[in-house]
Amino acid sequence: MNIAYWIVAGLLALFYGYAGTLKVIHSPDQLRPMMAWVDRLPLPALRALGTIEILGAAGLILPPLTGIAPVLAPAAAIGFVLL
Repeated sequence: MNIAYWIVAGLLALFYGYAGTLKVIHSPDQLRPMMAWVDRLPLPALRALGTIEILGAAGLILPPLTGIAPVLAPAAAIGFVLL
């Protein structure tokens, strides 16, 4: 079960970290070919969404890895479901 968690959490963290980084560093014009919905969001909301995705990706990996507050990993997963 532990190996399955790390595989799933690692892949999700990689995906969400990449997507969040794109939303934080690229302009809406650069994101439009990949994400057609970026025109309907204001730029601060897009940047906030990217930041939340990056923090959630870190929340999936860092708490179980360090052993500090491991209850935050399921909270991050629930946050992604709600997102």
